Amino acid sequence: MSAKDDDMKEDGLKSIIEAYERDLITDALKITFGNQSHAARLLGTSKRVINYKVQKYAINLKPFRITRFRSQKNMKKSPLDDNGENHSTLCKVL
Repeated sequence: MSAKDDDMKEDGLKSIIEAYERDLITDALKITFGNQSHAARLLGTSKRVINYKVQKYAINLKPFRITRFRSQKNMKKSPLDDNGENHSTLCKVL
């Protein structure tokens, strides 16, 4: 195997890991409506790391925050409220 093949494999692995990391961060931000501190807690890391990765991967936080605003405005009662729990309680648990 040549050095060029090793570089190609390393670049491929790096891009796969970065895509997976970006997806994990995006999913955590969706769950927490763009709250980086809560997303960091969900992922077991710090807000500083999440902030760095958001900038690195150019993740726009605005759509996540708009989703929260729309859901609060349009929903009189959350489906989670039936159990006596709300979103903030669940985030604190996670």
